[in-house]
Amino acid sequence: MKKIMFLIPVAALAMTACTNETNEFVGSDQAREISFAPVAQPNSRAAVEGTAFDTETSMKVTAYDATNTKNFFAATTFSKGEGSTWKGNKYWPFAPATINFLAIANANADNETGVTWGPSSTNPTERVQIDMSDNSTAQRDLMYACGTGTVIQTGNTLEFPPNVPMDFKHAQAWVKFTVKAGNDASASAITVNSITLNSVSCNGTYLVTHANWNETKATRDAADPAGSKNGSVSGTWSAYGDGSNIAAVAAAGYSALSTSAQDFASLMVVPDKGMASFTINYTVDDKSYNYTYTPASTTLAQATKYIYNISLTLHEIEIAPTVANWTDGSSTDITL
Repeated sequence: MKKIMFLIPVAALAMTACTNETNEFVGSDQAREISFAPVAQPNSRAAVEGTAFDTETSMKVTAYDATNTKNFFAATTFSKGEGSTWKGNKYWPFAPATINFLAIANANADNETGVTWGPSSTNPTERVQIDMSDNSTAQRDLMYACGTGTVIQTGNTLEFPPNVPMDFKHAQAWVKFTVKAGNDASASAITVNSITLNSVSCNGTYLVTHANWNETKATRDAADPAGSKNGSVSGTWSAYGDGSNIAAVAAAGYSALSTSAQDFASLMVVPDKGMASFTINYTVDDKSYNYTYTPASTTLAQATKYIYNISLTLHEIEIAPTVANWTDGSSTDITL
């Protein structure tokens, strides 16, 4: 039979977020609408690299009044408005107040199917639960961000933030596969049917753990003119789904194996749970086979992309014939 050789280099790239900056205030005695200036890019695809927030994507925002220790508004959709900000028809209070915001973007779908916002004792939407599909074409890159804006009163004048910077972070790990053939003969003979991640989890509960969703900085001074964070908003995963085997289907646009690497599939998975291995199902000569690959490290970290570049090469069967020598039997002389 024909043999298949798999070459699977592994690369990991951490996807990090930037530090929020505080904008100047604008004085006004008019109601001022709350707007957000987001950074990082969610998208309807499984995951997208980059730092520009997609203009077609909305976010769901919840606000907490830290000055008066009460909820300000519950989960509200903010969409792209004029300029470079997102708006949701919500306004700053006519009173000195610090408002902290939690935003979730790209959770599952526009109607948030499979997403549960669960209140805690202090914040209305501190807990977000997602239920992921095992269909890689339906998955989203769950992202969250926290931001703060303060209304300041000086005499009889109120100053409102022009917008709230929101730094979105990735909540999951991204596992991506590319495939190619080692030569033309392999490309025409091999069909990659699926890639299955073994013992992974694609659902669970994600909890934002920082008090009141407030990302703070140290006081700026000559020694630290840029200001450094003395607190950081973060999230933790819990209540993992049982580790299962999740099939990664071919990405849109994939047709057949070629000698150039193609994106085959991506899956967004719960980090920390890990991945035991993955199995490639392929067909050669109308017969299907499975090849299981076990990575050197089975750990998956949050906001980290893992790329598996798979190269499949046919090795032609070669026969080296020999003939067994005759065994000498008895020799009989007959004379007539």
